[in-house]
Amino acid sequence: MGKFYSNFSKANQLLDGNILIFLDLVRGISAILVVMAHLSSRLFVGYGHLENPNIFVKLLYLINLLGNPAVIIFFVISGLFISRSVLKAIYEDKWSWQSYLINRFSRLLVVLVPALLITFILDSLAVQFGGYKGYDSISSNLIELIGNLFFLQNIYVNSYGSNAPLWSLSFEFWYYMLFPLLACLFLNKESKTHMLLYTLLVFSIVSVIGIRMNTYFIIWLIGPLVLFLPKVNSLTHKFFKLTALMVLFLSMIVHPLAMTGRLFFINQELKDLMQLFGVNLFVGLSFGFLTYSLLHGGLLKMINIEVRSIGKFAKLISSFSFSLYLIHYPIINVVYYWLAANGYTGLQPSVMSVIFEVFIVFMMCVFAYLFSLFTEAKTHLLRDFIKTRTNRLISSQRGKMLNKQKEVV
Repeated sequence: MGKFYSNFSKANQLLDGNILIFLDLVRGISAILVVMAHLSSRLFVGYGHLENPNIFVKLLYLINLLGNPAVIIFFVISGLFISRSVLKAIYEDKWSWQSYLINRFSRLLVVLVPALLITFILDSLAVQFGGYKGYDSISSNLIELIGNLFFLQNIYVNSYGSNAPLWSLSFEFWYYMLFPLLACLFLNKESKTHMLLYTLLVFSIVSVIGIRMNTYFIIWLIGPLVLFLPKVNSLTHKFFKLTALMVLFLSMIVHPLAMTGRLFFINQELKDLMQLFGVNLFVGLSFGFLTYSLLHGGLLKMINIEVRSIGKFAKLISSFSFSLYLIHYPIINVVYYWLAANGYTGLQPSVMSVIFEVFIVFMMCVFAYLFSLFTEAKTHLLRDFIKTRTNRLISSQRGKMLNKQKEVV
C-alpha cells in the first residue's frame, strides 16, 4: 500500500498544476460537443437526404457525432476528481461519509432539481404547441420525475421527459456510491461490522444497477487508475504525449463511425451485443493515457505556450458545463417540435447553416452560464444549508438519547 500511496501523493500534488486548466478546458469543450451532437440531429436533414454529400459535409456530420465519446471523457474526468477527493480524505484520516454525501448531493441536486423543472415546463409547451408525445399520463410523469430525483433512470424508470442526457447522471451517481465503498473496504481501517455492511452495500448496488452500468464503471475507474500509476519517464516523453493525443483523436473518430455502422468489422448485431463498449473503452483509455502523460510530463513542455493565458477561459466554460449538459436538450426539443409543426424539415449543410449552428450553440452556452449563476455557483449555499440542518438533527437525536439515559439512571 505504501507504493500506491506514494504514487497517489505525487499525482495529487501535480493535479493542482497546469493539468487542472487542461481538464477544465476538456470538460467545457466536451459539454459543447454533446450540445452540437444533439442540436445537429434536429437542425440538419438526415444523412440519407443530403443533396451534396461532399467531404466538407461528411466532416461536419462526423464532428457533430463527437458528443457520444465526449460523455466517455466526462466519465474519466469524473473518476479522476471524485476518486482523488475520496482517496485524499482516507489517506489523511479525514474520511467522513456525512461530509462526502452532503458534498455529492448538493453538487448534483442544485442543478438537477431546476433542470427537471425546466424540462417539465418546456415539454409541456412542446406537447401543447408542437404535438410532442411526452408522457402517457400524469402518474407516469410523476413516477418518472421522482425516479430521476433519486437517480433511478436506466434502472426502474426512463430519463425524465425529453431530457435523454440524464441517462449518464444515474451512472455517475452510483459510481459515486460504489467507489468510496470499495475504497473503504480495501484502504480504510474499518470494524468487522462496517466491512460487512460495505460488502453488502456493494453487492446490493451491483446487483440492482444492471450489466451495462456495471460494465461502464470500468471506464470510470480509468480516472483513479491514472492516480495510482507510477511515473514512467519514457511514457512522459514528448513523443508519447503526441502519440497519446493522436490516439485520442483516432478513438474519437472511430466512435461515431462504429456507432453509425460504417466500420466493416462492426455490424448491427455486434453493435447491439457490445453496446459499443469496446469503442468507448478505447476512448476512455486514450484519454486516460493522455492525461497520465501530461500529468507526469508537464503540460507546458508539450505545447510551449503559457497555459495560464487560457486558464480563465477554461475555468469559465467548465463552470457551467454541468448546467449546459442538463438543460440543453429540452430547449432543443421544444424548438424543434414547434418548428416541425410549422413545416420545418431540416437544413441542408452549408456555410451559412454551420454559422447558424455555431450561433445557436453560443446562445445556449450564454443561457447555461446565466442558469449556472443561480445553480452551480450556489452549490456552497445548499451544501452549508444541508450540513447545518444535518448537524442540528444529529445533535438533537444525541440530546434525546442522553436524556433517556439520564431518566433510566
